[in-house]
Amino acid sequence: MRENEAVLHTLNEVIQAGKKGALATVVKVKGSAYRREGAKMFIDDTGDYVGLISGGCLEADVAEVAQGVIRDYKAILKRYELDEDLVWGLGLGCPGTVDIFIEPIAGQEKLHPAFSVWSEAIQKGEAAALCTVIGMNETPCESASKRLVVTEKGNVTGNLGNTGLNRYVEKWATELFHKQNPRSSSQSVVLDDGTSLSLFLDVASPLPTVLIFGAGNDAIPVARLSVTLGLPTTVVDPRPGYNTAERFPLATRLLIDSEKYAEQLAVGKRSYVVIMNHHMERDQEALKFALPSEAAYVGLLGPRSRRERIMDSLEKAGSTFTARQLARLCNPIGLDIGADNAEEIAVSILAEIIAKRTGHEGGLLRDKAQIHQKTVIAG
Repeated sequence: MRENEAVLHTLNEVIQAGKKGALATVVKVKGSAYRREGAKMFIDDTGDYVGLISGGCLEADVAEVAQGVIRDYKAILKRYELDEDLVWGLGLGCPGTVDIFIEPIAGQEKLHPAFSVWSEAIQKGEAAALCTVIGMNETPCESASKRLVVTEKGNVTGNLGNTGLNRYVEKWATELFHKQNPRSSSQSVVLDDGTSLSLFLDVASPLPTVLIFGAGNDAIPVARLSVTLGLPTTVVDPRPGYNTAERFPLATRLLIDSEKYAEQLAVGKRSYVVIMNHHMERDQEALKFALPSEAAYVGLLGPRSRRERIMDSLEKAGSTFTARQLARLCNPIGLDIGADNAEEIAVSILAEIIAKRTGHEGGLLRDKAQIHQKTVIAG
């Protein structure tokens, strides 16, 4: 379970039990920072916490501030100026400004309806965006009373106090849902009456899934690393001697042939497919199934010459693919890190999947002006 998922799991347990706590969320980052908007930390009334909102330099102070938030039941928007000496306490040179919204959490009866809907959607594995007014006319809000949630299915709950603003946020959230990796972010808006509002849109979406075709020895570290990253992982291979619980203890295993792919495999826009059967016919059938799907990524292990033979065979058999479908095919698979063994190849493959999901191209961070800067492609 990844950090934010662990935080939200703890949060739901506390809400159901009617206990008290505080939720700290990074709502705005300027410059460099260890974590980005949407990073969360839950603090209980004893000071214990789950999650990270920095590299370790802010958590203790946030946990202390949270005790006052819990006691007074008032939200706080706290700004931290991260200079080179403060970050990690090691002088690592990561200056920036981080705004953290710390809000009180109690039982279900005290939750804002929009927050409840957002939390429930997350538990059901649905994408949802929760918008909160965190400041008005440069003054931080002491409560999260103005909230609106938009789910990927189009359901809207809550009210930000302005019809035009509600519609604006609905559009903002809907546009984000179309992205592979929708990110939480903040915006400042000015209403017709001159009121300036600070908004934070907290986006939660289902975890991407990894689908591995092939249960050979080199698939083991791929599945293991994928699971370690918190990604639901499925291994598809009809061979009972290979696709075993001992070899893939934390992955879902399906011992099926290609005839059952359409019936038993769910492939959506958050699916990342890795084809590594080391078997021409099985790779061909997996590729024939994966390319027309909504998968965000289809990676095929092996050299280009092998891919060309597979594609030629599919074409001769009557299979055709659109340019958009073919554009998702990555071969050779993985980022170029000089990998030459199964474990390193697994790192290369998962690194490429992460890059595809976040809209990055890989490369050295030292060559980037900002470490979270995406590659912008014209046209």
